[in-house]
Amino acid sequence: MTTGSTPRPVQDPVGGYVTRAEMLVDAGRPEQALEGIEAALAEHPDDLRLHLTSGWLHLRLQRSADAQRILEQVVAGSPDYGQGHVLLSVALQNRGRLTEARAAVERAIELQPDDAATLVQHADVLTSGRVRRTDRALAMDRIGRALELEPENPSRLLGAASIHARLGERDRARGLVRQGLATSPEHEGLLYANAQLSTDDGQHSRALVGVLSQNPEHAEAGYVLFLRVWQRLLAPMDTAVAVLTAVAFLVAWTMRDTMLGFLVIWAGVLAVVLGVSALRSWSVLRHVPRALVRRSLLDGTWPGRLGTTGLVVGWAAAVLALVALLVVRDAVAVRWLLVLLALALLVAGTGSVMLRRTMLRHGRESGYVGTSEVGLARVAALRGGYRTASVFRGLLVALLALISAASVLGAARPDALPVAALGAVAWVLPLLLCIWQLHELAAALRREGAESATAGAGRRARSAVGLVVLALTTMVLGAGGLLAVAHVPVLPNEHDADGRYVATPGSGGSTSCAGSRYTRISCVLRENQERMEEWEDRDPIDIPTFDVPTFDAPTFDLDIPDIDVPDLSDLDVPEEGS
Repeated sequence: MTTGSTPRPVQDPVGGYVTRAEMLVDAGRPEQALEGIEAALAEHPDDLRLHLTSGWLHLRLQRSADAQRILEQVVAGSPDYGQGHVLLSVALQNRGRLTEARAAVERAIELQPDDAATLVQHADVLTSGRVRRTDRALAMDRIGRALELEPENPSRLLGAASIHARLGERDRARGLVRQGLATSPEHEGLLYANAQLSTDDGQHSRALVGVLSQNPEHAEAGYVLFLRVWQRLLAPMDTAVAVLTAVAFLVAWTMRDTMLGFLVIWAGVLAVVLGVSALRSWSVLRHVPRALVRRSLLDGTWPGRLGTTGLVVGWAAAVLALVALLVVRDAVAVRWLLVLLALALLVAGTGSVMLRRTMLRHGRESGYVGTSEVGLARVAALRGGYRTASVFRGLLVALLALISAASVLGAARPDALPVAALGAVAWVLPLLLCIWQLHELAAALRREGAESATAGAGRRARSAVGLVVLALTTMVLGAGGLLAVAHVPVLPNEHDADGRYVATPGSGGSTSCAGSRYTRISCVLRENQERMEEWEDRDPIDIPTFDVPTFDAPTFDLDIPDIDVPDLSDLDVPEEGS
């Protein structure tokens, strides 16, 4: 090289690999980025940056077990490299090993106390799990220092917003997200956080669609939108089953002459419930791609077709049942209404089971519930949600069953109670069957090689007890459903002799007068006149006479002394002015 010539820059091939991987991740292609890093490691097997980038990419792909293995090797080879401890803390935190994650990030704090990313990770670990007051205060201090160091860094703002949201400070979290979007309006993490912090269902769905339009491979946004769509498809099914069950209860307790007016009131209430459920579903489904809704409802398999049929039949039957409450008054017609309610509940309950089975299959086919630790975590989260919902519904059904059993003798039509019991089973049993399906799915993922976070002996014991309780509850509900079907009033019974139910005046039901206001007034006056004439035409009532005995009251002689009243003339009255 001649004197005075410009030196050629030293090329850094490893740095080029890392930069290219970061660009691919920003473009939403982390899998391709990992392939490039693995190819680079074949050429440079001992390069620290490549191993660190590999661990980071495994974290981005939500493969925490592999990331932990790689990052432990990085930390063992370079114990004074703080970034390795930070990423190892993230991997351990994802696997539920919070004590080790805290130790790793505290070691990183010692090595790089003024690194904003390390401070945010420390706050994140401190607020995971059960948060103590001292940990909360320390986490707030870490966030404050991190934002002082990098006040406009979107990643730091996103991390701080996530911690505030976890602590219940959602308004503060929204403020940080908006602050980050003001400087980085296309930041993928901030857009996703903005969607998750939305309070309106429609706005939430619209924001998720916006994130996916920018990055169709965003795994979390796709999964959340997938769950949101299925939630809004399953909720109307559950509402229809609940309304059909409520109609059976109303027939059981209010189908008598003195209570027909209450049928009209409750029919209006149940109509409002159906309308609110439809509006909530529409507010979400109108913002999502129609292809996703069609794929969910128009599934070509027989479980999918049964699920869609159950949804349609359940909703149609619920609407017709509310109309029947207003017009059906013949006792035999009421019995056949109960039979139709039982058939609709059987179809809707079967459809509810099949829709949930289709949901899990679509989640598996779409890769949202894959053979990974994340897939197992999502299955566990779904199982926990269904367990909570089934406990709530089971307690409500048990309470109604106790009330019905205690006052069954006062029921207007006890033959409707088996139909109501069938509706209760159709409302609860699909959740329990879905929990069983989730158990089978988790077992299949483990057989395929998915690894989950380590569970203690206490947790395994609780899981075993939960399975036993689930099995017993499922068997009891199944037997109750079969017993209810056997007692559906298909054959004629004693209530057929009730004839036609007619509201009696003054008993809480409506009168026979109808039409315009003046027509009703004339009708009421005419009815009053007829009642007066009936009163006048009645036979006279013999009123018995009673001889009232007389009593001789004793006389009392009282000596009352005479009182001398003074004469006014003898009084000395002073004159005026004296």
